[in-house]
Amino acid sequence: MRRWLVMVFALLAAGAAAAGDMEHKRGEFRFSTGAVPAFVKPRPLPAAWDAKAPGATGATWRVWRYDEQVDRRGGRNQVYIDYAYEAKAASLLGSAGRYQITFNPEYQQLAIHGVELRRGGRWLDRLDPERISLARREQDFEEDMADGEVTALIVLEDVRVDDVVRIRYSITGSNPILAGLLTDWTRFGWQTPVLWTGLRVLHDPGTALDVRRQPKAPQADIRNGADAVEVSLQAAHVPAYVDEGAYPIWYQPSPAAYVAKKRQWADVVAWALPLYPQVDELPADLEAELARWAKLPDDDARIKAALRAVQDQVRYFGVEMGDNTHRPTAPAVTWNRRYGDCKDKTYLLVTLLGRMGIRAVPALVSTRRGKAVADMPPAASVFDHVIVRAELDGRKLWLDPTITSEGGDPRDSDQSVYGVALPVAAGAAALETIAGPGKPGAAIRVSERYEPEADGKVKLSIDTTYEGRSADNARRSFSGTRDDELSRRYAEYYRKRYGDLDVVRAPAISDDRDANRLVVAEQYLLKSPFAADGRTRALEIYAESLAGAAQLPDSIERSGPVNAGMPAHYRHEVSVRLPERWTVSLLDESEDFHSDAFDYERSLAVKDRRIDVVHDLKVLHRDVPADKVATHLAELRKVRDDLSLRLPLQLPAAEQKHERDARLKALLKDIAGDE
Repeated sequence: MRRWLVMVFALLAAGAAAAGDMEHKRGEFRFSTGAVPAFVKPRPLPAAWDAKAPGATGATWRVWRYDEQVDRRGGRNQVYIDYAYEAKAASLLGSAGRYQITFNPEYQQLAIHGVELRRGGRWLDRLDPERISLARREQDFEEDMADGEVTALIVLEDVRVDDVVRIRYSITGSNPILAGLLTDWTRFGWQTPVLWTGLRVLHDPGTALDVRRQPKAPQADIRNGADAVEVSLQAAHVPAYVDEGAYPIWYQPSPAAYVAKKRQWADVVAWALPLYPQVDELPADLEAELARWAKLPDDDARIKAALRAVQDQVRYFGVEMGDNTHRPTAPAVTWNRRYGDCKDKTYLLVTLLGRMGIRAVPALVSTRRGKAVADMPPAASVFDHVIVRAELDGRKLWLDPTITSEGGDPRDSDQSVYGVALPVAAGAAALETIAGPGKPGAAIRVSERYEPEADGKVKLSIDTTYEGRSADNARRSFSGTRDDELSRRYAEYYRKRYGDLDVVRAPAISDDRDANRLVVAEQYLLKSPFAADGRTRALEIYAESLAGAAQLPDSIERSGPVNAGMPAHYRHEVSVRLPERWTVSLLDESEDFHSDAFDYERSLAVKDRRIDVVHDLKVLHRDVPADKVATHLAELRKVRDDLSLRLPLQLPAAEQKHERDARLKALLKDIAGDE
């Protein structure tokens, strides 16, 4: 493979030299400068921004052009970008004065065709190859990923407000492991006004194409010529769109269009199958593990044992360079070195399950687009993650061997956030829907018990129970935290709420991983948690465990759907036991709020000098469609406001006097000490 790549680079370099391009080296990396590729259709930049176009007034940043032209003929795989922009505010000049281009030198070549600046109607050439740096920028290294990409950094001097910066470049080559199973696509909407944007794609004459558009994307102009079939989509005077955030992963807020060769999902399966050949030999220690697992009582136990071994004993780390971007490492190697990325760990788990007679195959999914891949042209490039589809008793189990600290029954593992998957199995020809386990995938239950004492101090005991995915998350969080740091962090949370306190019992963790239930018990003595007003002492309580699920998105006025979070059950119980002769001026009450995505109830009961408050929230669905978002957020706001309660407690006159005398003595003691 590397010899083939060297030959490709040699041919590319020869072509560049023939065209008069100049090559520039930066250590082991290189780029070239020279003329725009011959296939590109020139598009002059207007002399002025159209007065009728969005952004004519009031914009702080304007995109004059984003033009993407692609040549896929004869395996050229050349992508040309023409990007022109303008900063209208001094605070954005830092962004306007630098531009980054990322490419992979393993199989791609960068050519920069122009760096220009227009000021006062005159174009100034700012292309200075000596000032362009190349550096390996492993931006995903902290996320345990090395992909070999290199960034070309272009820094422009003397950029001013109202200057139009235009950068033109091309990247030639695509990852050979993908075998041309690519999709070209672009958005037709930005968070800034756009004067003109377009996508133009050339394929070999007679190629059958699959062109798909989202609503509001421009119509495609398809022309069959003697030298190419050409697809062109253009949009002018595009207004800025608001990124409302908190979208479901499948939702694309700006319209997009996709162009690819016409193919079926079966073609992608046929491409992927040879990447995962059957493995018959494994390291001796792993063979011993297989022999031990074979003695387990049933396939459920065997699946769990193999899954936990891959999750816990093989850490996640990916070296995704060359073929390794999509070809997994041999299971024996992954096991021996004890690390691998999603495809490596999936291949290992599939192999282990197969050796135990359990049907299992890799399944391709998208972490960025979820179920939206079903609306895209079939291609290998739409997937960025691999999980396992196993079959047990006629039921499909979707397992992710990259999840760490997972507990419980693998049957309950919930990968439905990905929406759909493409099984890499002989005969597979369609995407499959990933169904959830049929019950909430997470749960948190908190029990807070307040016991006020006659001197005004309060003993507070908290038990927090995590289940399902919530237990997984808690287990991961606690595994990397020292006991003393965990105790300090928990105590600081209550100090912020109630002031000074003593830690009576540091957080104690009890973890039943098989049941996937983790319990944290803690206890404090609150020194002075009350807000005083005459004979009334007010205690503020807050259902913290529901706060995350009840959080409102940054944008309330929305036109798109909103992500409501994982289906889960949150319950927060508060009990306040009053001392003798303390009273409370509260009546029993209840509240309930609902939307299509959640059910919430809150009750308050007073009986036998005891106050019980229960908050109960069930998240029912991940996503809320756009036409129901307004109602959902209105109800969610009520939930958020209902999480905090103020409990007014009345002290008897004698205890009020005793408390006042105690404060006076303490004050006099402090004064005497100062003297």
